[in-house]
Amino acid sequence: MDEIYCEKILNRIIQGRLRVRLGDLVLFIHEPSPDIVEESFEVYDQAYKKAYFSGCYTEQEMLALLIEYDLWTPLEDKKIIELDKKLEDLKVDAFKAFFKKKELSNIKRRIKIVEFDRAMIAQKKKQFDHVTCSGVANFMRRCWVLQQTTKTPDGKNYDFVEVNVQNILEEYSSAGIDIATFRKIARTSPWRQMWNSSKKRGDVFGKPSVFLDQNQLALISYSQMYDNVFENPEAPKEEVIEDDDCLDGWFISQRKKYEKDKQKQQAEDLISNPKIKNSQEIFVMTNSEEEAKEIYSLNNDYVRNIIQERQQEIKSSTGNLSHKDLPDVRQERMMNAVNSARSAIKSRGK
Repeated sequence: MDEIYCEKILNRIIQGRLRVRLGDLVLFIHEPSPDIVEESFEVYDQAYKKAYFSGCYTEQEMLALLIEYDLWTPLEDKKIIELDKKLEDLKVDAFKAFFKKKELSNIKRRIKIVEFDRAMIAQKKKQFDHVTCSGVANFMRRCWVLQQTTKTPDGKNYDFVEVNVQNILEEYSSAGIDIATFRKIARTSPWRQMWNSSKKRGDVFGKPSVFLDQNQLALISYSQMYDNVFENPEAPKEEVIEDDDCLDGWFISQRKKYEKDKQKQQAEDLISNPKIKNSQEIFVMTNSEEEAKEIYSLNNDYVRNIIQERQQEIKSSTGNLSHKDLPDVRQERMMNAVNSARSAIKSRGK
């Protein structure tokens, strides 16, 4: 992603419009004003009703058809959750391996594969959305908005004589700004200087926030994100900040650290309860397997080893197993007996 491209996109965001050239025809697609957005929902509602009474499927009906014809299954929602978790783990691995270039390259390759797999599964569920009532209504709404916001260089509304609105919609859709571009612009010059200056004056883009378009709001959001990174006392090196995957891994690591510290504090608060303060073991009821894993993670390595030994002993036991017969309990009883004997011998020697 070169600097010229980023400056071009930044100019588009600042201007609040997309410049489109179709042969000799030059048009400007402006981002819609709040008034146009408000009216567009009425267009959506009317189009939805028309589609519904014309026999188009609702989203729920389409989903049922996908399941009926084995084009999608609910298990694939679970698969997406699993892939999201895998992505998080890979990005943390990327952050930790940032200075090991060969290892980092392999991790990034795996990240791309997982992202692709996730996108393919998600697309299966939405593959026929365009023919549902909401899909048709949203298409009509977008076309209507473009008819209100597409202008000629002299500022007049375009009449869509030479080019129809669907062609303009395709141009606009293909020119969408991806997350990587927003992030690149948000952390680099010249926007970084503009952003820091505008924060002092309080006039980002020179208009109230309620009049900002979606691209401008997105750029502000990412700019604030990088502010938080730069101001963090534990911020990673600049090279890491410039790598989206590795920085995501740092974010995830920070979040997990915060969650672990929070759980630890909650555990300490629990232990401080005078009723259970001196208890050797504390049992906590959970409502799900996920909660059980979170509680288990609060134990240190020594306690986890004890839990594993107990589970193995229980599995290998052929009859009833008493608490006093558990390996760690037997060991503790033996140590107590030894200590008692030592104390008795010392007492006799006095």
